[in-house]
Amino acid sequence: MTITPARLLTRFAVIGLETIAAVSALGGGIGLAAGNAIGMPADWLAATPFSSWLVPGVLLLLVVAVPMGVAAVAELRRSSLAPSLSLIAGVLQVLWIIAQWVVTGRFHWLQPTMLVVGAAVTVLALHSGAVAATHGPAG
Repeated sequence: MTITPARLLTRFAVIGLETIAAVSALGGGIGLAAGNAIGMPADWLAATPFSSWLVPGVLLLLVVAVPMGVAAVAELRRSSLAPSLSLIAGVLQVLWIIAQWVVTGRFHWLQPTMLVVGAAVTVLALHSGAVAATHGPAG
């Protein structure tokens, strides 16, 4: 079965967004966990249960970087699980950003940007899963 141009474009978009999110979260997570090497303001922790950036950094790696990276690899391998993994990764990223706003009560310009990336991955994953269900994995 041949892949349609629309499905190919969707795959490239999902892979690109997931890669950007994974690499960004990897850098951010390592930067936070490594003694806040990225320089986040200490007062952002005031409303949280954390006394340092170590746990938030590790959580960023586990909740965003790993799922986005796994989803991107699944897309590259054309795994039948790719749409589901992308959906999970996108929803986790959206929830991560919402949790940041709720827990810290703070705003950073990167948050809405990454919220849009997570939402886009979610929508594209839903579309990709619907195409795969209708036309098979190569869609």
